[in-house]
Formats: sequence, structure tokens, C-alpha cells
Amino acid sequence: MDCIEFEADLRREGFRVVNTSVKPNLVTPNHCHDFDAKSFVLGGEITITRDNTPVTFRAGQCFQVNAGYSHAEHVGPEGVALLSGRRRNGECITRESFESDLRREGFEVVHGGQQSGFAEELHAHDFDVRIMVLGGETTVTRDNKSETFQAGDHCEISAGCQHTTKVGPEGVAYLVGKAYRRASVN
Repeated sequence: MDCIEFEADLRREGFRVVNTSVKPNLVTPNHCHDFDAKSFVLGGEITITRDNTPVTFRAGQCFQVNAGYSHAEHVGPEGVALLSGRRRNGECITRESFESDLRREGFEVVHGGQQSGFAEELHAHDFDVRIMVLGGETTVTRDNKSETFQAGDHCEISAGCQHTTKVGPEGVAYLVGKAYRRASVN
């Protein structure tokens, strides 16, 4: 399976797609998530320890950790880049759980907003961004496709992704996570 097929499967199975890069040698002791997680390793390696059994996953390999299942994570010496999916068993993601996910993954969290009609020209960031709209709406255009996000909706804009934004007629309030996360992975 390649990453395109993996992402299509995630979406078909109701997972929210998340791109993640984690710095080298990060160790996360035993913990549980409140969501099901499936990941495809794009580069580097990560060791997942479940039931005292460590298994190392490298580029091209997949793993899954179900909600509530205790496990530990150890990122390899080069870091790891993952295409992942999260699914909260049919529940809509709340502002609190969205913010909790951001903080757990090392994102800087900011509450903000923009006035009606604000627009940005085509640009890209050198950091990953995850946004949850709290009120109003904003339209993000990338890959010649526009998508409007309203209260409760969320999206991810990966570092380097060329995009534009335009705020709706009522302005927009949002919760945004920003992280310089790209590990140097060969």
C-alpha cells in the first residue's frame, strides 16, 4: 500500500487525516488516546510498545493503536514523518479535544480571528497549521479547490502548501495550532 491509498482508506473509514513529523529520539511513556489512530510511516522510524512488546515501524509500514489502548512511543534517531488518521468513534471533535490534541503534539496554540472580507494572496508557511473555526467562516483554496469552513469545522495546512484564504461576511474566530515540526528524514 502507498500513502495515497492509505489516505483514501482513512477517509473512507471516517478518520480525520493528520500529517505529523516528530523530532528525533522523542520518548512518550505509556499513555492512551481518546481516539483510534492509524499511521503510515513516510520516513524515519518509530517504535510502539504494547503489552511490553516493542515493534519498530519504518518507511512504508503502517500501524494502528485503538482508543484506550496503553502504549509507549519512541522516535528513532532521524525523527519520523507520519501520515495519520484519527477517529473518535462517531463523536464530533470538540474545541477542548482539538486544543488538547494540538498541545499533546507540540503545537503552539493561539485563539484569534479576522474581520469580514479579509483575504490573503497565494502563500505558504514554513510551519504546519491546524485550524478550528469557532465562529463565522473562512474559505481556504489549495490545489485549485476551495473549501469553506464554518463553526466546528477544522482543517490542516501543511508546511509548504500553497494556499489562499478569504474570510466570510461575519468575520471569523478560530483556534489555531502552529508547529515547526518537519524532521529531517531521508
